[in-house]
Amino acid sequence: MDNIEYRDARTILCATDFCAAAVAATGRAAQIAQASHGKLELMHVIPLHRTPVYRNSGWQNDRDEFAAEAMARLRAMTQETQAKFGVPVAAHLAFGVPHAKIAARAEATGARLVVVGSRGRRSLRGMFVGSTAYELRRLLRAPLLIARNRSTRSYERALLAIDLSSASAAAAHAAADLFPDAALHFLYACSPLFESRLAMADASGEASHAYRNEALLIAGRDLDGFIRNNGLHRRRASSLVQRGYPPACIRQAAAELGASVVAFGTKRKSRLATLIASVGAEFLRGSCQDVLFVKAPQSLPHRPSCDYHWQRATAFT
Repeated sequence: MDNIEYRDARTILCATDFCAAAVAATGRAAQIAQASHGKLELMHVIPLHRTPVYRNSGWQNDRDEFAAEAMARLRAMTQETQAKFGVPVAAHLAFGVPHAKIAARAEATGARLVVVGSRGRRSLRGMFVGSTAYELRRLLRAPLLIARNRSTRSYERALLAIDLSSASAAAAHAAADLFPDAALHFLYACSPLFESRLAMADASGEASHAYRNEALLIAGRDLDGFIRNNGLHRRRASSLVQRGYPPACIRQAAAELGASVVAFGTKRKSRLATLIASVGAEFLRGSCQDVLFVKAPQSLPHRPSCDYHWQRATAFT
């Protein structure tokens, strides 16, 4: 089953179940490998519930036939992809729980990126409720790209959803590294929670407007400092601060820019907290762009001064 173990920082790992969405994801993974002069590995995991039951007589022969058929399809896809994109492509077949096997393979190969299709055999609603994509996002240390559109053209514009945390910094660096030809657009979407408190305190409209503008100016300075401190100013195509519900702001900005991919930094949270609080998961429900999730490093996130400014407002009103 091509069980060669190797670790190569140029390896892109793409999981496939041979459906149309997975085939599109394979094309995207090959394009990224081609642009970065990397390697591609295509992986298929046969779930345990689809394999013969051990207590049945002759189960080993049935399992071998099942594996041979899957491997033949995987190798055919490998040869086709290699011929089309001109990148080295390997194949790997495994039995077991898909997300666990994919995460283990990514770790074993030192993959720089894992790519999956957006739907596979599940609905979009199911993607983040116990599905392979959601579990991968939780388990992987490598960045995860959910390929949602069918194009394999190089990304021209990438939108980076920034909250000034270490997770955002990791996402920005990953996007700059993985998408060398893309213009990077930075968006800091702030949710002004203090406004309701100001209204309750009978603050005048003029005072609320002035305070909101001050907060946005601080956010703009923070975003500019974030970009420069992370050495990304030379790749910056634009930067924007918006107030409002972050998923809605990100969705609107992505549409207006014509961004092909949106990058999010993800924090190390519990399964339930990640499901409920994730801006990226909410963004997925109403968009068509590819989405890159990058996990934060093991360090305390930087607290945005804009948020601190708003929190201070709530304390005094």
